[in-house]
Amino acid sequence: MISADQDIIAVATDCIYNYTEINRRQVASRGQRSLETDEAQLSQACTFVAQRTNLLNPGINACIDVIQRSLGLPVRDALLLEATAFSEVWNSPEALAMLRTHSFAKKQKSELLDTKTPFKINKIGVIGSGMMGAGIAYQAAKYGITTIILDKQFEIALNAKEYAIRQTNKQVQLHQITSERQKEILSRIHPTADSEELSGVDLLIEAVFEDRELKSEISSRYETNVNMRGIFATNTTSIEISTLSKTLMYPERYLGMHFFSPVDRMPLIEIIRGEKTNDETIMKAVQIAYQMNKVPIIVNDGPAFFTSRIFFNYILEAITMLLEGVPPVQIEKSARAAGFSVGPLAVLDEISVSLMMHVYEQLPIMYASQRRCYDYLEKLKKLGRTGRKVGSGLYNYDVASTSKTLWIDPDIVLSDLVYAEDLIKQRLKNVMSLDSFRCLEEGILTKASDGDLGVILGLGYPPQTGGVFSNIDQIGIQRFVAQCASFENLGEQWNIPPTLIALASKNYKFYSKFASNILPTIERGLTK
Repeated sequence: MISADQDIIAVATDCIYNYTEINRRQVASRGQRSLETDEAQLSQACTFVAQRTNLLNPGINACIDVIQRSLGLPVRDALLLEATAFSEVWNSPEALAMLRTHSFAKKQKSELLDTKTPFKINKIGVIGSGMMGAGIAYQAAKYGITTIILDKQFEIALNAKEYAIRQTNKQVQLHQITSERQKEILSRIHPTADSEELSGVDLLIEAVFEDRELKSEISSRYETNVNMRGIFATNTTSIEISTLSKTLMYPERYLGMHFFSPVDRMPLIEIIRGEKTNDETIMKAVQIAYQMNKVPIIVNDGPAFFTSRIFFNYILEAITMLLEGVPPVQIEKSARAAGFSVGPLAVLDEISVSLMMHVYEQLPIMYASQRRCYDYLEKLKKLGRTGRKVGSGLYNYDVASTSKTLWIDPDIVLSDLVYAEDLIKQRLKNVMSLDSFRCLEEGILTKASDGDLGVILGLGYPPQTGGVFSNIDQIGIQRFVAQCASFENLGEQWNIPPTLIALASKNYKFYSKFASNILPTIERGLTK
């Protein structure tokens, strides 16, 4: 890491002095009024960026500070200010965590590619033309892959192509792609109701409704459509791969490929290894992920895998607080202040209460806190408040103005207690970090960097933390355990594994700079 040494600052200043001086002279030559206009626009831009980032990104904060403090300074002083700020940010724990996850971890993933035995697909089949199926088909077509999308009725299958048409129409209007490029993409998407057209595909992705029996039946019926070098994937958010593969002839070629919605905008893909999935299938899935311009993480099988399981905890803690009487506006405001991309109540409305309930129903057991959350979701469903799609959920939606306002449940008595924003932020961030550790201990995750990459790219976890494990390192593991212990009376989600307590006694860190410190004993859940 670069230190804030004056010699380094001086070198940096000299390197960029001439270029910046020329720019300043060009601005000044346009006159004082023009300069004042530029400064006013600059100030507005700084305010806008600060609002968007909630002042949580140290690099952006430093940029804003330097811009505001350097106005009117001689160029050499301004450059000295800039170089000093850069060095301070470069040495901050947030910068290390963000670089490690956003850059280094991604680079490590690309090194997983097996260059000795490359696997490139030309044709895939997608079963199901709902939101996920349509998104997968469009993403594949964008990257040169012919896609056959199957549904029980041809008119329904056409929905997938309609989605691609809408997306590419917007891009043509914004001059992001040409009409020729649009035609090229659309020519690769082939809706059908005839399963014979799936024959010989390199990859078959089942993307039907999240139901164990339906997915199992679909997988068994269409397994033989994949060519013998190809693989079969299910786009499930929570159903165990090992369960779905029980009736298959080739379970070693079967795995989970969990895309995130909207598929064309979310960079992550979670690759799930079933108990019989072989290494060759996993490596092929990794290569497919990169071919489709996705960043993969590899996790092992278990109820809800990793990302869905951790996401459920985010929703669970929000509902728990709601039932405690914490005002919903405070929950949402605190989540955004913590750095989450979307508040938990808003995101629940987006995915729908009904779907959330259905996913809970797929879990083998529900502990008391989960049952309490499920019961509340069931109440919302009976009230018809299932989410944004129907116009009411935890928010009320005004179609005419496209605005929304938080709904206040008349049955919940708001607490007289004043809930500190920092405590709400702690609960939302730490509950996800705590269960991520359980996933590591149970072997769902094999290393911390996969967990950090997964929550940042797939769940909108606060980016300045670098992820769930980097969050623990930033807080300090002893302080983190103490914070979690203070919430233990609020539900089973706060039970602290003995292994984590043992690690805290040794002041363990999950990372040394950019390297993961995952020990074999931790992966097995031991404390030797």
